[in-house]
Amino acid sequence: MLVTEHFVFTHLPRTGGTFIADLIKRFFPSVREVGYHLPRMMLPKEYAHLPVLGGVRNPWDFYISWYKHQISQAGNSPLFCGVSDNRKLDFVETTRNALDLCLSEGSLDCLIQNLPDDFDYQKKHVPNVTKNIMRRIQGSGLGLYSFRFNLMFEPSEDVFFCRVESLRTDLLTFFERVRVLNNPLRDAVLNVEKKNVSDHDHYSAYYSPELAELVSLRERALIERFRYKFERRRAVDDA
Repeated sequence: MLVTEHFVFTHLPRTGGTFIADLIKRFFPSVREVGYHLPRMMLPKEYAHLPVLGGVRNPWDFYISWYKHQISQAGNSPLFCGVSDNRKLDFVETTRNALDLCLSEGSLDCLIQNLPDDFDYQKKHVPNVTKNIMRRIQGSGLGLYSFRFNLMFEPSEDVFFCRVESLRTDLLTFFERVRVLNNPLRDAVLNVEKKNVSDHDHYSAYYSPELAELVSLRERALIERFRYKFERRRAVDDA
């Protein structure tokens, strides 16, 4: 997460965070990085009074963005490798595993074995899920995306969320709300190219009716909170 004197940014992967983080590092020189993809609960107490900024994405869109990004990576990602059988499974199989991880005790146990026991603050890019934290998904009924969303942001009622679908306008609204918006920052938000973009078609092209329905079941609370729906039309630019 990134901490400035005005706000805290908690970075949930595949929700426009690279774009936001680059802007923060560029325009807030006193920014401090606390871990990498660390949850809000790990925020040092001296920053607890600051407003929190986060990102959110349509769950159906999230899973294909996550899959396309991770399948092309060479490094070891315990979460993704655990649900994709070390990148051997296709999108449908991998996503189904991620959605049903809450029900699969055997698969969950295998995945947990590859997670750390604790956060390692001596490393810049530290895992954001430990063995004990990951065990909480069992029996929760949550898909991996909702589980990670809750983990990253709870309590999330006071978090300002930028939607990937309206990332630039939402970010301008937040910067204005915390009274840091100026003309150079506004121009950058509106004109800087998006970062870390995964290459894929509109998300609806990848889903069977059954898999789309499983997403709606496992991610129901998040879908209802942000009023997302499954759409068959051209997506907004990825982030």
